[in-house]
Amino acid sequence: MSNEENNFTHYLVSKEVVLGEACIIEKCNEWISLAFIKLGIGRPDAVSDHAFVENHLLIPKTPN
Repeated sequence: MSNEENNFTHYLVSKEVVLGEACIIEKCNEWISLAFIKLGIGRPDAVSDHAFVENHLLIPKTPN
C-alpha cells in the first residue's frame, strides 16, 4: 500500500455502497466534516477533491 493510500482512513458509504475513500481534515460539528475524498476507488479516472461530508457516511477502515 502506498503512502498516499495510507492517508485515507475512512470509506465514504451511502445506501450500503462504497463510493470512495476519505481523509478527515476537520470535524466541523457533530453532523459535518471537511474531508479530502477520492471517488471511484481503483479506477484510472478516480476523482480527488475536498468536500463537506455528512459524518454518518464516513465509515472507519479496519486493519485486516
